[in-house]
Amino acid sequence: MKKKLPLILLLIFLGAVYATYLIYQDYGSLVVHLWNLVPPLIASLSAFYAIRIYGRGNPHAKALSLLSLGIFFWFLGEFIWFILEFFFHSYPFPSIADFFYLLAYPVLLAGLIVEFKNNKIKWTPLRLTVCVSKCIVFALLVIYFGIIKTYDPGEALTSNLIAMSYGVGDLVLIILSSLILMIALNYQKGRLFVPWALVFSGFVLILISDILFAMYQEAYENLLSYARNIDLGWITGFSLLALGFYKIGESIEDTKKKLLGIK
Repeated sequence: MKKKLPLILLLIFLGAVYATYLIYQDYGSLVVHLWNLVPPLIASLSAFYAIRIYGRGNPHAKALSLLSLGIFFWFLGEFIWFILEFFFHSYPFPSIADFFYLLAYPVLLAGLIVEFKNNKIKWTPLRLTVCVSKCIVFALLVIYFGIIKTYDPGEALTSNLIAMSYGVGDLVLIILSSLILMIALNYQKGRLFVPWALVFSGFVLILISDILFAMYQEAYENLLSYARNIDLGWITGFSLLALGFYKIGESIEDTKKKLLGIK
């Protein structure tokens, strides 16, 4: 029951969020803004929990430290968005919030690179084919939906570049996390596969949400329901990241207990 508690809490949280968005539909309310702030903060703290379990000197902990910091930058972006939109009634795109959103990408990228370098994988033709195929599919989707479809000639060049940057940044994170996922599948009978699958899925949902936001910016600014429901993708994505990082820490803790003979 204890191990299922994080999942149960996540489902309760997401149930409350979805009910607020789909039933209450007051997209400018304080509660809606707070829903957006909670998941990235919890995701950052969950990565920090995994760091504590690994131990600060562990190379995996170094990777998770960068991932935790990167997600915290995403949280700062959300917090600044909340302040500007809720208190100053200003639509915060583009704004200083984008600085922190975009700052997260090189930090997250560095964390995934460190994690990837900490592991070894024997590349077989099948693994290579699967990996390259996934990269091509995601790249084509981002190029079409994240760049071609999101470009708006009526908007300033800066706004277009910022909007398209998110999809490109997400694509890089997805490619690297998919490589780590492949490594996790073959590491100690796949013990870390599910946690990293949750992280990968979280990045995918964030990518989809970023692309939809870029495509429907005007509707989002005008608080139209079909556009504001894009928030649900971000919230769910960050929640999956939180659960994934927590499960990484939980799995490592279980391994340590087994080695020490602790039940």
